[in-house]
Amino acid sequence: MSDDDYYRGSTSSISNTSSVLGIVKQALAGCSAALSVFIAGCWLGWPSPAVKMFFEGDVHFNITNDDISWIVALMDFGNTLSPIPSGYMSDCMGRKLTLLMTAFLYLGTWSLAIFGNNAYYLYVARIGAGLGKGVAFTVVPMYLGEIAGVKVRGAISTIFTGLLYSGIMFEYIIGPFVSYDMLNYISGVVPIVFFLTFFMLPESPYYLLMKERHKEARKSLAWFRSAKVDDEVLVKELDLMSRTVQKDMEEKGSFADLLSTPGHRKAMAIVMFLSAFQRFGGISPMLAYTVVTLPKTGGYFPADIYMIIFGVMMVVGNFIGTPLVDRVGRKPLLIISCSSCAILTGISTIFYMAAGPENNTENFNWVPYACFVAYGIAYSIGIGVIPSTFVGELFPTNIKSYASAIAAIFFAVASFAINKFYLLVKDNFGVYYMFGFFTLCSISSVIFTTFVVFETKGKTFAEIQNKLEHRRDNLMMT
Repeated sequence: MSDDDYYRGSTSSISNTSSVLGIVKQALAGCSAALSVFIAGCWLGWPSPAVKMFFEGDVHFNITNDDISWIVALMDFGNTLSPIPSGYMSDCMGRKLTLLMTAFLYLGTWSLAIFGNNAYYLYVARIGAGLGKGVAFTVVPMYLGEIAGVKVRGAISTIFTGLLYSGIMFEYIIGPFVSYDMLNYISGVVPIVFFLTFFMLPESPYYLLMKERHKEARKSLAWFRSAKVDDEVLVKELDLMSRTVQKDMEEKGSFADLLSTPGHRKAMAIVMFLSAFQRFGGISPMLAYTVVTLPKTGGYFPADIYMIIFGVMMVVGNFIGTPLVDRVGRKPLLIISCSSCAILTGISTIFYMAAGPENNTENFNWVPYACFVAYGIAYSIGIGVIPSTFVGELFPTNIKSYASAIAAIFFAVASFAINKFYLLVKDNFGVYYMFGFFTLCSISSVIFTTFVVFETKGKTFAEIQNKLEHRRDNLMMT
């Protein structure tokens, strides 16, 4: 049998490896792993109800406006510190153990929020939450991409953003109806649930193969595929997986290898640009500052309710995008999502330009509210999901952890920058400048996706690497 025939036969077998029960197991394992992302989402959503409590004096200690700005921003600072160490840890200790350690870190952050009696406790808590977020954003995409079968890998990868949005929505929903202390107590239970559920699950078969623990890798893959360890199709998938890992690990990976070949450079460009477009498209300020941006009237509901609706729309959009990412494909969804985001922020730009003391726009105050809610769906069906999917798909095993680390840092730096500049530009020049910037970034994302991004739907990791490097569609045999 030729190399080409073997590879095509193996790929065909892989497509049928995952039974319905296997897919359910992959989804449940993905949800358990992504609870670490859910907790990060809780911390992302926490400022919205907490800041309102600070302003209204519902907290048992004093917080100034300057304190609030640092409390909001410091999570992104913490997020820049942990991705590189966690990338090394995930390759040395395993994806599972690295993620389990975040349960204790998150538990400590919520304890600081519960028992702290000044802003400095919250500074440390937010930095710690950022550290946990950096670990989760680095390791979870790897774990999800490595446990999922080819046909469902895109859908499984969307669990990442689904749980992230659910964590944000969780804080939006309970925040307006409980006290500050109760909000922190309820949130502090989630790390315990995460530890207890994820502790029972197998390690990634890719990591086990990296460590030449082939027997454990077969058991792990058998669990995720709900198959017997001696199943012929499972053995073929494990063999191809082993060959892919062996090929990727022939040379020890490093950060320099992210730019060592044209394929790696293209993969980095895709992930970095999409990460920047995602953050600069406006999602971070919308999560943090919507309450102080939307008009005081015209929404028919309090701003708190719109934050809940926005969270619900993000979750709904993610569930809409979950089946579409493997049916429609990554590239079409990105184009649809970014185009929609550009239209919505563009309309908001026009509204905020027209609004002012000299113009009576009260009859149109509903416009930014409608755009805000619709943005939640437009964002979450594509640009909010697919960059993290690409992190798990575009890089070979020996440098995937480094790519995930750099991507997580890039997300954090972009988010920190846009959050810090937003209020400065809003107060000194006008909020429409920021929404105009969001629009230009979303338009740039459409152009970039059209001409640079390629489709990965239904492709194995080996096929994706062949595409990036412009090699023949075959796997080199050893």
